[in-house]
Amino acid sequence: MTEEQTSEELLAQLRDLAWSGEWSKSIALLTALHPADLAEIVLDLDVDERRSLLHRLPIDVTAQALDFLDEDGLAAFAEAAETSALLAILNEVPDEIATDVLQQLDPARRREVLAALDHEEQITALLEYPDESAGGIMRSGFVSLNEGLPVERAIETLRRLRPPSDRAYYLYTVDDEQRLCGVVSVRDLIVAAPGTPLTELAERDIHAVSVDLDQEEVAQTLQRYNLLAIPVVDGDGRLVGATTADDVIDVLAEEATEDMYRMVGLDEDERVFSPVRTSVRRRLPWMVVNLVWAFAAAAIVSLFDETLARFTLLAALMPVVAGQGGNAGAQTATIAVRSIAIGDLDVRDVFRATRKEIAVGLANGVVIGIIAGAAVYAWDRNIALSAVLAGALAGSIALATLLGVIIPLGLKWRGIDPALAANIFVTGTTDILSFVLFLGLAALVIERIV
Repeated sequence: MTEEQTSEELLAQLRDLAWSGEWSKSIALLTALHPADLAEIVLDLDVDERRSLLHRLPIDVTAQALDFLDEDGLAAFAEAAETSALLAILNEVPDEIATDVLQQLDPARRREVLAALDHEEQITALLEYPDESAGGIMRSGFVSLNEGLPVERAIETLRRLRPPSDRAYYLYTVDDEQRLCGVVSVRDLIVAAPGTPLTELAERDIHAVSVDLDQEEVAQTLQRYNLLAIPVVDGDGRLVGATTADDVIDVLAEEATEDMYRMVGLDEDERVFSPVRTSVRRRLPWMVVNLVWAFAAAAIVSLFDETLARFTLLAALMPVVAGQGGNAGAQTATIAVRSIAIGDLDVRDVFRATRKEIAVGLANGVVIGIIAGAAVYAWDRNIALSAVLAGALAGSIALATLLGVIIPLGLKWRGIDPALAANIFVTGTTDILSFVLFLGLAALVIERIV
């Protein structure tokens, strides 16, 4: 797709050709596209248009586009494709992509399609792994060579297998039981003397992951060691697959989206055009929880009704204190939740993390308190009110920053996903403590304020 021709223009051109019955021109137009652009165009069509197009597109062209579809795209493809066409396409794609497509089918259709596939046994094995595990995201078309092979036979094997370029980042060596022994780079294989056994070339310090490891931890491992691919082994150390950097990019995007949604109490499956009933069902519970915290804050404020009645300017300044505290808490909670997600922060780090965040909170709180206090003094010439506001802001921001670390770690310790509830509890607790600090200090010196 060229920059001069947008996807909308291409889509309009495609529809015009389809309406006029010129399907051959439509197919020629689409087959000239990059598979990623083709995937985008196909998803922009409605169900009937997509079904008509998939019925006419060459199988190999459609198969290439599947590698660029996310879960929703694969589901849309599976819905539109007729079973006969689906079988032909799935026999053309790698096992892991066929597995991803099959997971989008209802159980009855999945069994029907699976039973008719050429590689039923391999795909059945992949379907047994949880979606978000190393086994669920690994590729099965990796290259493994017996560690006893000499270099010339290893090269002959590669020539015979002709693996795709994205499957030959590393060559894994295994023993007779298929247990992972080492890894050989293609470069080392090419420059080595012909008779050299692979055991002499293989690197033994391998960073492998277990087949049942969570996909996020797989991504972290691959990132930490700056690898292009990482082998996946079963409980006996046998090599069963490999995960590449391409797979990890998808995982990181998926996990980041999940964390972003959960930080505000949303399900990761939520979409702009999700059914109204579904959206209400997913969002309402957390709004109710937030409402409970709001009423708790209101109850705290009501305890200081006499103080507020004597000096109404306090009511105008309450949002300043709560807003600054809430912002500080949200900043820290966001950093803490993300650090927990990528493995930089754990429960055992609580004391070190809280010391650092208390220092940050106090420093920020003092600066913001001084600025706000000076502003209120310039506004009302009330030194006592300025001091109360400055002290409340300093304390509120320091406490909020502390809570931003403690609450996510506490949720983690209790086995609750910190991304799911941290923000609600941090902001709710911060609001209550901010009001207590501000109105409590004001009540203590109300005679001087008034």
